[in-house]
Amino acid sequence: MKALILDDEAPALKILSHYATKIPFIDIVGTTTSVYEAMELVSKNKVDLLLTDIEMPDLSGVDLVRSLNPRPLVIFTTAYDEYALDGFELDVVDYLVKPIRFERFLKALHKAHKLFNLEKKNIENTPIEYLTVKVEYNNVNIRLDRINYIEGLKDYVKIHTIDHKVILTRLNLKGIFTKLPKEDFIRIHRSYIIAVSKISAYQKHRIQLGNVELPVGKAYNQQVLDRLVN
Repeated sequence: MKALILDDEAPALKILSHYATKIPFIDIVGTTTSVYEAMELVSKNKVDLLLTDIEMPDLSGVDLVRSLNPRPLVIFTTAYDEYALDGFELDVVDYLVKPIRFERFLKALHKAHKLFNLEKKNIENTPIEYLTVKVEYNNVNIRLDRINYIEGLKDYVKIHTIDHKVILTRLNLKGIFTKLPKEDFIRIHRSYIIAVSKISAYQKHRIQLGNVELPVGKAYNQQVLDRLVN
């Protein structure tokens, strides 16, 4: 598992690096006091785990993690405990308060390694399927598991992905729905198709997909309830 350690204080960076060298399943790909260097390393997809301090000049560790896409597994290392709620909301692996004992550090790294192996296994065992659409003059493959929802706009549709990208293609909603596996997608409105696996909450007249709330049309209400309840 490739790890990056970020801390603006050199002594703390030295201690964490020393700890990490004792753990056989960790490959340290970088240690840095610069948040911007950390962003660059993560953006190049070289990092599986980020260990980062929170209070740093220019950009906090919390804001750094929020900005990362894709986001590696994250462990916060900090001298303050008031950011624990941020860690929970960002679904980080662990939250270590300085001074960090090696035994506590090792426990957090084992937890990260377990999650890393689980994610890797799920990726290997899940067949990747694609939706192919024409964008301008190019055929573009979109992984089905990356689609959050699809929005109809007359003769166009907007495909909204889980990493907040929006892909515009010249199709109508009915046409694109025929291309999708019905076990994974459901039409909830004359203007919306959603990925069932991305539903975080639902009521009779609206569905929540993370931070996005979409209406359920009257004509689709019963079939949506039947699908989700059963």
